Amino acid sequence: MTPLGADRKSAVPATALTHFTEDARRARAILTLADTLPATNDAEILLRADLHRSAWMFAVGALDAYFCDAYTDIVAASLSAKSRQSSMVLPEFFYGIKLPVRAILEPYTNQNWRWRMAARKMMEKENVLSFDTIKGYFNKFFRPKQKFFIDLLDTWMRRADAKIRLFGVNSAQYLAIPTDKLQEEARKAAMTKMSDRFEEIFQRRHDCIPNCDRPKYRPQDILSGHVLKTIQDVEFFVSRCDEHITAEFRQFLSGTGCNASTISYVGY
Repeated sequence: MTPLGADRKSAVPATALTHFTEDARRARAILTLADTLPATNDAEILLRADLHRSAWMFAVGALDAYFCDAYTDIVAASLSAKSRQSSMVLPEFFYGIKLPVRAILEPYTNQNWRWRMAARKMMEKENVLSFDTIKGYFNKFFRPKQKFFIDLLDTWMRRADAKIRLFGVNSAQYLAIPTDKLQEEARKAAMTKMSDRFEEIFQRRHDCIPNCDRPKYRPQDILSGHVLKTIQDVEFFVSRCDEHITAEFRQFLSGTGCNASTISYVGY
């Protein structure tokens, strides 16, 4: 199997995507182990189900960590760029980002780490387990008509690996829609479908932590196939978002007046 993101020459942020890929593999490994265990009595059945739940939690945790790290990276890169090229003009929203003063004032041999550590401290207690939160962090950096998520769905739904469970239609069905208006309606429906799907994924995480997947009187049932589909959907979603962050943040830096040397300096 080709590692997630391995066909790309660059990823933004590289460390965030690398960690996500590793953590998604860990989720798959837990699922594989669970499927090899016996299930001949109640204790074995529960242990196997708990490992399935663990795989689900790893997948959601990997997504959460990715978006926190990605936001950390673009904030830190923006500040590093400004520090290097004072003529760049950051948009007004940027001055509303609140960084911990202590992290900024710490002594650093490498000045770029000042901004990275400040941004990391800012995000260390945050989570992004909702579409609204993800959009709130990232859409400010994106151009009009390039916002998370509905602006991107035409491209995402055309992919051969687009799933009916995510969008309500597969790529062949979407491409067969005869008019632009009907495709637009399909995208609106797909946005609702994808939002509902990830709300289900995130809610199961909330049911497990801290409730041990017991929102009522007994643990909920969980199936191996459902866990695998969850991991696949998380991988698809993060991969597409990473591609978009990569492209749009370069555009953002260019739009602030960054020259090519500065953009390269901060790693984009």
